[in-house]
Amino acid sequence: MTFEKQTKEIRACCRALLEQDKADVILGYTMGGLEGLSVPFFARNPEDTDKLTWGNRCWQNLAAYLHGRKDRIGIVAKPCDARGIIQYIIERQIIREQVYIIGVDCGGMIDAEGNPRPGCNACRVRIPPLFDTRVIDDRISQIKENAKTQTQVYTPERFQHEIDKCILCYACRQVCYGCYCQTCFIERGNPDWLPAEIDSGTKKTFHLGRAMHLAGRCVECGGCEAACASGVSLRYIIKALTGFVEKNYSFQAGMDLSIQSPMVSYEDNDKEIGFLAFSGGDEV
Repeated sequence: MTFEKQTKEIRACCRALLEQDKADVILGYTMGGLEGLSVPFFARNPEDTDKLTWGNRCWQNLAAYLHGRKDRIGIVAKPCDARGIIQYIIERQIIREQVYIIGVDCGGMIDAEGNPRPGCNACRVRIPPLFDTRVIDDRISQIKENAKTQTQVYTPERFQHEIDKCILCYACRQVCYGCYCQTCFIERGNPDWLPAEIDSGTKKTFHLGRAMHLAGRCVECGGCEAACASGVSLRYIIKALTGFVEKNYSFQAGMDLSIQSPMVSYEDNDKEIGFLAFSGGDEV
């Protein structure tokens, strides 16, 4: 199936949802970004659905746009988007009944030069784990996953090199589905008119604190690195924490509505493991 056929199927499904009053609004993608990038789009009437599109430049995780909504919404969801929706439902940020999921098989997103977007080349989930309607892409069965791995070196020098590039613009936080606190921990205690200091210590605190907040919650969409204008590459830390949680608790975020994240649940038989005692990791 081509992107054009997928687009037609998505438009037909979304038009039917609005015409049959099964949704108040549709959240998907439309053309309009720089260099062919698709951008988030809200279709509020059947005619708007003709503007919806689908392709390999629809990299934004649309799940982040669901937070705080109370209306009935249909959403065009890649696998990572669907995983974010599952986490929102588990974390009681939305309810399942208000969301109609048009799940779209995804072979990965690319940038303007045709290179895989962060996270896409090593993606492990090509079919949405939750959907009401699935838009199939037969091509994903032909994708050869990146089997190459490398040992990660978690050195202070590597971390400092990335921190030096950061300008504390918070683009990574703003694009992340999981960063939905009304007041970020890094800004608590500061007046609204006084931002956090842009010094090395503050930047380290922010990135390490954010990584801990995403432990067992990251859906591996790569949006944080894709949105960074400074080329900061610290997703390897979140990746390591993700691997730690999977290895020790057999949990992968956003894959099953019935399973709570080990970081937000408690059982008498929980493993007592030193949380920071992780090492190694897959290629990121």
